[in-house]
Amino acid sequence: MNFRHEGNGNSKTQIDFLDRPGYVLICPHDLENPPAAIALILNNALNDWLKKHPSIRVRSILPITKDGQTTAIHLWYDQADETK
Repeated sequence: MNFRHEGNGNSKTQIDFLDRPGYVLICPHDLENPPAAIALILNNALNDWLKKHPSIRVRSILPITKDGQTTAIHLWYDQADETK
C-alpha cells in the first residue's frame, strides 16, 4: 500500500510510504529536490507511521543519506503477534 504524509505541513513536501509486508520505505516524493529540513520531516513521518501501526515490532532501520543528510528510511518489521 502506498500513501502520503504531508511532511511538515507544507504541501510542497510530500513523503511517500512504499509499504509491503514486513517492510516500508519512507522517502520524499520529489527525490531530486528535497527540502533542507528533509531529515526532520522524515523523522516526523516515521513517528506518525509508527503511531498508526502500534502492532509492529521494528526489526531494523536503515537510513539513506546524501551529503550527511538523511534522505530516505528503510524499515523492516514483524507483526507483534507473530510467533518466532
